[in-house]
Amino acid sequence: MKRYTILLALALVLGVTFAASALVGDQEQGGGMTAEQQAEMALWAKLAAPGDHHKHLDYFVGTWKTKTKIYMGGPGSPAMESEGTSVMKWVLDGRFIQDVHKGTMMGQPYEGFGMTGYDNFRNLYVSSWYSNMGTNALTMAGMRHPETGVFTYYGEMDEPALKVVGRTVKYVTKIIDADHHTFDIIDLHAGDDYTVISITYSRVK
Repeated sequence: MKRYTILLALALVLGVTFAASALVGDQEQGGGMTAEQQAEMALWAKLAAPGDHHKHLDYFVGTWKTKTKIYMGGPGSPAMESEGTSVMKWVLDGRFIQDVHKGTMMGQPYEGFGMTGYDNFRNLYVSSWYSNMGTNALTMAGMRHPETGVFTYYGEMDEPALKVVGRTVKYVTKIIDADHHTFDIIDLHAGDDYTVISITYSRVK
């Protein structure tokens, strides 16, 4: 039993395919699997496979022109604007959307890289973002509204200037039409509609 427990733990790190192959090899050598172990492997296989929730991310695949507005003084204040390009595609056999962004921000060259998918176990959309503007990683999780199609995520963002760690932030993605969507970052500490960054995406192809 201990051997199978270790292999199932490895499945968390290396993926169900490796663990399943190892168990099959062990079975061929006479180890075999109990009904409980077979059920566990079937569960891992189900959780590892892309499903209907992933299909809602198909919309984002393509090349997009972006226009970013940063409201340093909060909503209604003069915005600092910049432009860029995002290329989004499926990776890891349809499990995650990879977003590679290049442009400018606050007059400086900007590059960012993100991953978005759906966690079948937690029943949540999950996303992360990394850029050349910092050494931190932004992570968020949330849901898609079944009627409006709006994606709402929640995460944390640090404010070094204020010496604040883990400020709660809301991220909202709204699909306008087949070729346009928006992404807003809202500082919930300041208010439910306190948008600090707004990005408009226009499809190129």
